[in-house]
Amino acid sequence: MARNRSVFLAAIFFLLASCAAKKEAAIPTPVEPQAQVVIIQLQLAEGQEKGQARLKIRIQEKELAAIDPEEIYLEDETTKTKYPVVRLQRIGVLATFGVPGEEGTRYIMFWNHDGGLKIGKLVTANIGKHRRSMLVR
Repeated sequence: MARNRSVFLAAIFFLLASCAAKKEAAIPTPVEPQAQVVIIQLQLAEGQEKGQARLKIRIQEKELAAIDPEEIYLEDETTKTKYPVVRLQRIGVLATFGVPGEEGTRYIMFWNHDGGLKIGKLVTANIGKHRRSMLVR
């Protein structure tokens, strides 16, 4: 009799457990990693006071392509002059190139249109939402 009672209670328990509301496992939403931009240095192009400046950054090429070119510029801290990125007119892409031996590191070229970028000048590099103040080398 005791055995029948325990079997009966076990059957009731499993019946109630199977009828209970089922909780579905929450599926985690995938989180896109934030674009990682590391601004390394800014220097004038070799032997050019007027012409071009180049910014060395660490970024994946596809992440750089996703940033609007209007959001990539240098800004002089004292005069607030903006120096835009060089765009290649025939194909309309940014003037960037990889650094040999440094995977994921690229140079971006900027117009030093008025010759205002000089060695020792304080500027802010703006790449999308990433900003960093630095001295021109």
